[in-house]
Amino acid sequence: MPAHATVIAVNRYSHAVWRRNVLVWRRLMWPSLTTNVLDPLIFLFAFGYGLGAVLDQVGGMDYLSFVVPGMMCYAAMFAASFESTISTYARFSLQHTWDAILATPVTLTELMLGEMSWAATKGAFSACCVIVVGLIWGGVPYLPGVLLALPVLALGAVCFASCGLVATAHAKTWDIFAYFFTFWVTPMFVFSGTFFEVTRFPWFVQAIAWALPMTHLISVVRPLTAGATLDPWIALGHLGYVAALAVAAFTLARYRFGRRLFD
Repeated sequence: MPAHATVIAVNRYSHAVWRRNVLVWRRLMWPSLTTNVLDPLIFLFAFGYGLGAVLDQVGGMDYLSFVVPGMMCYAAMFAASFESTISTYARFSLQHTWDAILATPVTLTELMLGEMSWAATKGAFSACCVIVVGLIWGGVPYLPGVLLALPVLALGAVCFASCGLVATAHAKTWDIFAYFFTFWVTPMFVFSGTFFEVTRFPWFVQAIAWALPMTHLISVVRPLTAGATLDPWIALGHLGYVAALAVAAFTLARYRFGRRLFD
């Protein structure tokens, strides 16, 4: 679908889909928070205080300040990925919510934009929870950088949500999500520089890491929250990669859903 058509589809109908998911989430808020917020916070506590007790500095900063921005990105990635796969597939295949929505004037693109924006909202919210805890624990040394990091994290959440929709668009059973989380989510968790520098890996692992969007996201968020110097052109390159992947993933998911629903 052309880019201008997708932009036009950001309207009151796509917002209505987003709002519908918000209202449902309010009724299921506490179980959702347990999965999407507490999991990253547990990892932050374990690694921040566990490894932080034996590691002096990593990447020129204390370990807690190093790991907090990584966990911000991980929280955005995990929450957006979970919502755009498991939850979206339930609405698409089991609950037949999509069938009901598509019987209204809402188009498939508008429906997908609503789903994607809701998944991205959950991702950004989870990242904000990590930011709050990081500020309380003293893991965010440069507060103005956090404000600059917020739109970057939102862009990352959009990318992760769009990639999750690709998996959902191809899913015929729940089994495919085991592959998605094993070969997509987990590598980003361990290889993208969340807990230590990417340069510590062998060259072939580094090549894989730089193909993953979270590596590029962390490369921008971490210097911002630390108040370190960040070349604007390098940052633009990282963000351009994340944005391009988001557009490509959403386009592919739109094509696949269109084939499944209307062909």
